[in-house]
Amino acid sequence: MLVEKIEKGAKDIVFVYTTCHDWAEARAIGLAAIEKKLAVCADFWEVNSVYPWHGVIQEVGQYMCMITTQEEFSDALIKFVGGMHSYTTPMIARLDTALINPTYKFWAEDTIQNKDPYISEHEAIVNQETEEDGGYHFGKLK
Repeated sequence: MLVEKIEKGAKDIVFVYTTCHDWAEARAIGLAAIEKKLAVCADFWEVNSVYPWHGVIQEVGQYMCMITTQEEFSDALIKFVGGMHSYTTPMIARLDTALINPTYKFWAEDTIQNKDPYISEHEAIVNQETEEDGGYHFGKLK
């Protein structure tokens, strides 16, 4: 299977990143991008930024949000991030990857191409418990 995918050529992985006002905004943008099947992963962490804004040097804490996607979805993802962003002039950039390990690349491709909706961890646990219990759920007898 791995050889077949290498011969076919996997789709290129890119990173779309932006800085956000706070953790909640970075998380909301990343989670929404994943739920919309525009991305497979979002990482966010605190950064300190220095920049001039309207002639005044600003030094602020922000959150960097780096979103992993396939190149073919990057334009739509950039528009999506811009539409959700709270800044009037957000920095949204795309970084191409020169090299990424094949197993991650194939996982990302399979994940983003699968159009089934995602479920929460809680739903997964309930589903697993239901299966282990022989399919029992409220309103249904074993």
